[in-house]
Amino acid sequence: MEAIERTLQNQDWITLLILGTLFLLVLAKEGFYQRFTEFAMLFATNKYLLLRSKDTGIFHPFSSILFVVNILSVSLFAYLFYDVYTEGNITRPGVTFLRIMTAYTSFILLKFAIEKIAANILDFEQRMEQYQFYKLTYRNFLSLGLIPLNIIFYYVFEPSLSVLYFLIVLILVLNFVSLVGIFRKNSRYILNNVLYFILYLCALEIGPYFILYKLVTT
Repeated sequence: MEAIERTLQNQDWITLLILGTLFLLVLAKEGFYQRFTEFAMLFATNKYLLLRSKDTGIFHPFSSILFVVNILSVSLFAYLFYDVYTEGNITRPGVTFLRIMTAYTSFILLKFAIEKIAANILDFEQRMEQYQFYKLTYRNFLSLGLIPLNIIFYYVFEPSLSVLYFLIVLILVLNFVSLVGIFRKNSRYILNNVLYFILYLCALEIGPYFILYKLVTT
């Protein structure tokens, strides 16, 4: 079989980011071993969600560390997709990555802030905090799966655009499944506030992603 030559850009900064991501995971495990063990069993048991949602929730250092891991993993994957999509025609890789990471972080934090404001106005802050903790926990967990994929795609073989599209769809499906699980856990409360739930779903869950899609595609 004839070897296929692959032209690589300088990836020292990517290596440092991946090492930084792994370091943060080690830090989370060593600093909060019990939490990390419960978190690793997230799809097998609800113990982490039930116990830790009452313990400072998303503002706990453990959640913050995993959120940074989430940002780095998703941003690296998004940069990889953009690189493959443009056939490697990125003139300033570092700047492009920073733009992607800044956009993703800003999108998540802005959405979080709007949800908090809406919850404060409609007087269901406690429920919203629990919901945000559940949602962030699932997304942090899903982002861990991107770490080995990033390593393989950056250093072993370059994925095709169809493979990346498949993975994106898979991630969206898993994210949808996690949201359905959260809604089921709060089904009684949702049924008592159906109108608010529909407004929230359209305005703060579907709407922002639709706007983001339109901005990216145009």
